[in-house]
Amino acid sequence: MTAQRFRRWNIGILALLLAGLVCFGVVEGVALPRQDQREAQYTADQNSPITHDIARTAHYATPYMGDASKVTGLFRSLPLGSIRSFALDPDVFTVQVNLDSSTPLADRDRDPAYLYSATAAFAYVDNLEAVIFNEGAVAYRVTREDLLTWYGVDGFSAFTRDAAVWKTAVQSKLEDAEYARRAFQELFHNTQVLSD
Repeated sequence: MTAQRFRRWNIGILALLLAGLVCFGVVEGVALPRQDQREAQYTADQNSPITHDIARTAHYATPYMGDASKVTGLFRSLPLGSIRSFALDPDVFTVQVNLDSSTPLADRDRDPAYLYSATAAFAYVDNLEAVIFNEGAVAYRVTREDLLTWYGVDGFSAFTRDAAVWKTAVQSKLEDAEYARRAFQELFHNTQVLSD
């Protein structure tokens, strides 16, 4: 009876070991690669204004553009491409984003990226009045007032209260390349830079 009991004990241990190996294989071979793939796709989506998750920028909201860490963090979290540096002018409530001119955005990518990023900046930085995107050879300025007129609203706070509102009012419209091109032509004007 002891030998039979010992044999059942060994079979039970072997069955548990096999079940553990199967579970380990499923986790390592299926679940973790799928999770890694989803995370990689999410990260890639953050580089496009059409797929960017605006909710991830909410913690950069600030009432004052003088909060440099939040303002720069906000712009770095937006789909703008490579940013070289920033210049802040609190006297005229303007932020200048100095982009890496060695890797410029194509017009079809630039137009929605600038519109999306400027809208997010005005929505999350309460006293910001203008944004300058400095590409090195040329700089473009957009104002809060012009964007409010473009969207036909009195303020941007309603856009960021709910991600669905942001998607409808801002993001989904950027899928239309003509809309983004027209917005860029009407809202973003050549300007002098604050500093380099």
